[in-house]
Amino acid sequence: MTDWGLVGQGGAVGLLEGSLQRDQVPHALLFAGPQGTGKHTAAGRMAARLLCAAGPQVEPCGQCPPCRHFRAGTAPDFIDIEAGEGEEIRIDRVRELGRQAQLTAQESPRRVVRLDPAEALNTYAANALLKLLEEPPGEVAFLLISHRPEGLLPTIRSRCQLVPFRPVPVAEVETWLAREQELTGEDARLAARLAGGAPGQALHWAERAVVEERNAVLESLEAVRGGGGQSLVETAERWAGAEVAAWLPYLEAWLQDLARVRVSSGQVPAERLVNFDRSDRLHAQSRRLGAAEAAQLVRAAARLREAVNGRANTRLAVEDFLVAWRWPAGPPLKAAP
Repeated sequence: MTDWGLVGQGGAVGLLEGSLQRDQVPHALLFAGPQGTGKHTAAGRMAARLLCAAGPQVEPCGQCPPCRHFRAGTAPDFIDIEAGEGEEIRIDRVRELGRQAQLTAQESPRRVVRLDPAEALNTYAANALLKLLEEPPGEVAFLLISHRPEGLLPTIRSRCQLVPFRPVPVAEVETWLAREQELTGEDARLAARLAGGAPGQALHWAERAVVEERNAVLESLEAVRGGGGQSLVETAERWAGAEVAAWLPYLEAWLQDLARVRVSSGQVPAERLVNFDRSDRLHAQSRRLGAAEAAQLVRAAARLREAVNGRANTRLAVEDFLVAWRWPAGPPLKAAP
């Protein structure tokens, strides 16, 4: 059995391959797991196998009309619904999907629907999809992808066979980056850890100067804590005007590491930290924090993330966080006049 080009997902591949070999693919599959673990790729491989005229038990022949059309993105029996970041899938798209699914396949043994991500369905669209899953329209396979399956209707989850995708150990992600992507060095090592077990995310991070960006965030935090020339307001202005990916993920990873070090009384191994190469600084900072203060900073960063995702005033949200960072126990009270 091949790995389908995926990293660390032998269980998911085995489940899918077994159903293909038996030609007993459920009418609805739910590819569920963290973003960047290979769900979209696996659903694409599954679709290619189901559409190929040679049948699902073998690799796609690449020569039949369904294979050629699928590769060109013009397969008439493949319905691909994909929502971008923050985009909603509305009921009209699901109604059109239902209309298309009712039609007889033109050149493949069945029609295949890939929906990514399923949690982008609004309430009306989710209920419309549920009706399709409850009464499958003939030879149609639904391939649903979800980064947050807990956000789906329980009734949708219950009508699908779960295909779980797991976070991949950091060492495997590092090996994959080096062997398959020829990415090595400090940036690649930090990228593997920032990705949280998701090879696709690691590849995205490895294309950035992550060590340089992370170090800039740490320098800003040190300046704010020390009250030096780089004031709290100046840092908030700079971060609010920058790409969120250039500072917020590094901030979150640093605070999570800081909490791990503090809670473990400094006993956590460096290899279990995202910022493994800055463990000395983490230990030094943790000694200045109580456990409650470390937890408070993690919560403050979570509120900052919610504010940014909610399109709130980013600068004010950053200022609120930096106040908590500079004075973890609360800002000093002004003396009464």
